[in-house]
Amino acid sequence: MFSKDVNPEKEKELILKAAEIIKNNKMDTVAMILLHTTKPLIYIGGQMGRFFISPFLFAFGDNIYQTGNRLLTTFEKRENIDKLIKLLEEDEDKIKDNDKGEEKNPLKNEPEKTEDPIKRGWRRFLPF
Repeated sequence: MFSKDVNPEKEKELILKAAEIIKNNKMDTVAMILLHTTKPLIYIGGQMGRFFISPFLFAFGDNIYQTGNRLLTTFEKRENIDKLIKLLEEDEDKIKDNDKGEEKNPLKNEPEKTEDPIKRGWRRFLPF
């Protein structure tokens, strides 16, 4: 019933897609905290997901059922969680390096005007 064999290429694709979704919603810091705290119990969480969620996936169709099982199989392995955390950390390091590399003009005394960026992800619910 449950396919325990997910090929490494498919696992890598799912991990990259998860990292992309997390980054697009600007949830990388929150996701890293959550992943670090739940990593010891990740296998138990995967089994609970199979028990509580898998029976309902049939109602949404065979494609969603298979994708859900692949996700559960992929993310109940600690090494895949570590890969996802490393992907998110690498992107944060790149952003920090880019911020440090920019030099500001010391002759310019007036503060830089910045427009409010479009709020995405969970930040759109904050009033500030």
